[in-house]
Amino acid sequence: MLPATDDVTPSADRLAMLDALRRRVAEQSSVDAGEGVKARRVLFSLSLATVDLRVALDALDNFERAIVEHDDRLIVEARRLRCLAILDGIIGG
Repeated sequence: MLPATDDVTPSADRLAMLDALRRRVAEQSSVDAGEGVKARRVLFSLSLATVDLRVALDALDNFERAIVEHDDRLIVEARRLRCLAILDGIIGG
């Protein structure tokens, strides 16, 4: 895990971690507790504003919950797209 910094511009390492998280969400079809912990560590390491962090965590939680609860495929995909849009927003700054 990377240390928190006051710099709001993600470093190359932080961007790489975030990009890996984005790829994982894009391909994810099941939920693994260890991977979920890693995903949340990435988000916490980005030193996001509290509101942005909460939105990203909520989107990730909602997406993973839809998978675990075996929601309709369209609901899972809608939540995946929402999560990806939030991650894209963070990547894009």
